[in-house]
Amino acid sequence: MRPRRPAFRFACVLLMAASPFPVQAGQKALLVGIGKYPLLPAAYQLPGPANDVRMMRQFLVAEWGFSADDIRMLVDAEATKAGILGALDKWLPAVTRAGDRVVIYYSGHGSRVRDVSGDERDGMDETFVPSDHDPRGAREASMLLDDEVAAALERLADRQVVFIADSCHSGTVTRSLGMASFPPGKGPRPRYLPPPLELARSMPVVRDEEPISEDFKVHLTLSAALPYQLAWEDDGEGVFTRYLIEGLTGLEADLNGNGRTTSAELIEYVRPRTESWCQETPSCRDLQFTPNMDPKDGNVVLQPVLATGLLASSDNGGPGAVSDILPEMSGDEVAVEMFPGRRIRLGEEVSLRLASSIDGHLTLLDLNAAGDFVLLFPTAEDIRRGKSGRIRADAALTVPDLSYGVAFEATEPVGRGTLIAIVTEDLVEFGDLLDGHRAFEPIGNGFAFAGAVSERLRKVWTGDPQANRSARWAIGYFGYEIRE
Repeated sequence: MRPRRPAFRFACVLLMAASPFPVQAGQKALLVGIGKYPLLPAAYQLPGPANDVRMMRQFLVAEWGFSADDIRMLVDAEATKAGILGALDKWLPAVTRAGDRVVIYYSGHGSRVRDVSGDERDGMDETFVPSDHDPRGAREASMLLDDEVAAALERLADRQVVFIADSCHSGTVTRSLGMASFPPGKGPRPRYLPPPLELARSMPVVRDEEPISEDFKVHLTLSAALPYQLAWEDDGEGVFTRYLIEGLTGLEADLNGNGRTTSAELIEYVRPRTESWCQETPSCRDLQFTPNMDPKDGNVVLQPVLATGLLASSDNGGPGAVSDILPEMSGDEVAVEMFPGRRIRLGEEVSLRLASSIDGHLTLLDLNAAGDFVLLFPTAEDIRRGKSGRIRADAALTVPDLSYGVAFEATEPVGRGTLIAIVTEDLVEFGDLLDGHRAFEPIGNGFAFAGAVSERLRKVWTGDPQANRSARWAIGYFGYEIRE
């Protein structure tokens, strides 16, 4: 199909991140939960982490096939700085080997100290707070620094590691948040230990600071909150952990229904739920609560531990694979229609009508039967004509309309294809990914392209005056078939 020029061309040869594992691959999990801090005031005690660890253990055994012997738990008094580092640096390397699956989970306070290695842009190190943290001495001495964790993780570089942190390291966002306003108990409370007042006052406000996952060379990092946000617990459990486990149980987060849950689908399942909880919780409402993911090698399939492994590869290509990495989200959507219909003949003229549930700018791509990505809108000609692709919520947009002076025409390859329409409400920049492909040329390396688009859409949005959040966007798919 072409605008009396090139065809609809957008197909994806999409491999998920990791390779299949050998049948004999093993699995281990280290679960750390700290809610009792003997040297901290009552306001900083957390009822949730011990429950989180129990829930995570139950999930790994029931859903992902771990045995009790595969799991080591460090809870409260066991989770000292030496105990955690020993498990990371000695136990895990000793009981696993190359290719094994490793899940590392932390639930408890996070914090920040002055950077001791000179590698942080904002001059601050992110930390996890062990149970034996002593605020009376040098804070960094009894904190578990991100640099220390990163060094330990390097010994697991040839394992398939998932690192999950239900904590936050938000620094300056807590300047006006008094912990005394959160009485002890199971009500809503943040998981952040603020630095001393004199240090907090000197912290620079860096809205686009890098997440802690940037330091960790693992296959996938899942964290409870974006930079400049707080992680929360409520009803005696981590809100992020609650929805994370819910999404991974029984394929709840398999948004396209193809029998596998990817990291992109999981984060799109969890984010609306934590953000909804936040809007319903007065102490959170102005701060936002947006979990984050960082897959180091592209999109990751999360599934029970089978012979093919925890982080498995998917089958290649097809619209199911595309929507694994760019999933449709509940609530926001883009409706796509094709005229004269879903099944068309070679040489037949075609037009498209699109309607979005949000205001924004349209990017229209095609997945054709040959497996090529092609940009349909905005092309270089569209830009020359001043067509910005601005679309209003619930107002139909026709592509191409009469002002184009051309029509789309169905051309080879014959077979089934899929149109993908992305509408971005915020100014998410991925035009550089499309430059060089604005005259209907096939986009090479479809997996890398789709992954790059997905990464841009999920980056922290710092354009609001008060709080960081996820960017607002919507996506729609439409399957078609070209026949001879």
